[in-house]
Amino acid sequence: MHQATSHRSRQGAIVTACVVAAAIATGASAQDEAPRTSWGVPDLQGTWDFRTLTPMQRPEEFKDRAFLTPEEAAAFEQKVADGRANPQERTGQSDVDVGYNTGFLDLGTELSTSLRTSQIVDPPNGRLPALTDAARLRYAEWREVWSRPPQTAADRPPSTRCLIGFNAGPPMTSGAYNNIMRLFQAPGYVAILNEMVNEHRVIPLDGRDHVPDNVRLWKGDSRGRWDGDTLVVETVNFTPHTTHSGSGMNMHLTERFTRIDDDTLRYEYTVDDPEMFEAPWSVETDMRLTGDDVYEYACHEGNYAMRLMLSGARRQEQQGVDDDTWLPSWYKWMPKKEDLAGGEE
Repeated sequence: MHQATSHRSRQGAIVTACVVAAAIATGASAQDEAPRTSWGVPDLQGTWDFRTLTPMQRPEEFKDRAFLTPEEAAAFEQKVADGRANPQERTGQSDVDVGYNTGFLDLGTELSTSLRTSQIVDPPNGRLPALTDAARLRYAEWREVWSRPPQTAADRPPSTRCLIGFNAGPPMTSGAYNNIMRLFQAPGYVAILNEMVNEHRVIPLDGRDHVPDNVRLWKGDSRGRWDGDTLVVETVNFTPHTTHSGSGMNMHLTERFTRIDDDTLRYEYTVDDPEMFEAPWSVETDMRLTGDDVYEYACHEGNYAMRLMLSGARRQEQQGVDDDTWLPSWYKWMPKKEDLAGGEE
């Protein structure tokens, strides 16, 4: 107990130092190309909004096209706006995927400033590489559990239980709401606070080694360095219970943060996980500086949502419902065991 308290105290002191440093950091002089802190490194501080309409994977209609024209981008954004204005027209899977009333959603209204057709920039087709056989089996087993009416809280995904955020990662991904992160800097450290489930990372920049391989963390173990004006963050040592689009506990994540103008932070990351993917893959998106506040995300393990979920499952059992048609699409990408080559062993 004492060790845990001491650890929290140290992290709290570091975050406090970052906040103080942020308050005294100086901006750019007139001749500078990018703002810098008072200790001379690029100033990435601020509250950043990473909402985007740009899909993670390139829609098939765009085939090999990496970019939209401005006219196509405007038409795409208008189509989305029209769809939101007429929610009664949603049917089938698009209706199942809406877990809240529209007033609670905050999906953004614009594509990324690059006008890319997908956030994935590598492979060049803008699509996720294939999962390995081991990964397909792993996710088939997870789908088998998650598609059943929940028996206890323990058989629900960690994000459903509010143990981790839905979009905080790492890596950070645009989601349905709370796409806000605040970045602090102090000499030798960067701190990232995500609004969703109040996730935070304190990232040392002093070249220290990662923690031993047997130490596994919900958000992995992050270490940072500067590559010119770009902050590079390497994260390893994830747990078996966390995943990003199919990644596993041995994912090597490389994030890159570059301030390309006063109001834009370019965010790039590469997922390298040969146990789970046939090839590495990379994403590029932009975050926008915002004056929005970061609020408490009041989601915690054991809240009323879990009780209602379990109650609903018992009702399904009484009605004899035993299928996965209720699953949202973010579960349905997982293969079914019966669809794997050779079936179950």
